[in-house]
Amino acid sequence: MELPQSNVLILEKGAEELGELKALLLEMQCSVAIAHSEDQAIVHADQRSPFLVILAGDFQSWSRNLLTQLRQRNTQDRVTIVALTDWHAPSWLHQEECPDLDGFLVKPISGEILRSLIQSAWARQFCAN
Repeated sequence: MELPQSNVLILEKGAEELGELKALLLEMQCSVAIAHSEDQAIVHADQRSPFLVILAGDFQSWSRNLLTQLRQRNTQDRVTIVALTDWHAPSWLHQEECPDLDGFLVKPISGEILRSLIQSAWARQFCAN
């Protein structure tokens, strides 16, 4: 059996503090790349195909084209894409409005929730192969 990928890509536009999230991911043996623009995200995705993509900052500022490109670049290894949102200001969208988004990760993030997300993304990746 092939081991699942452990590359996580975090897309961050703005001054989001991601130190705690990055530390939790590293604790869980994931490699983490942080992109600050859509172009950087595509370069990272081309270099090391992520199994999990986390969109931080204002989700509305990310283009739908970016999500489509990330999906297309990861056809062999199914990618899970989630948006990071605050518990007090969730930016929920209907699935029809953004079909390439798999869900939301709500701050504050606990280790248990992040571990569950990672396990789910690994399972999705394994089942897609």
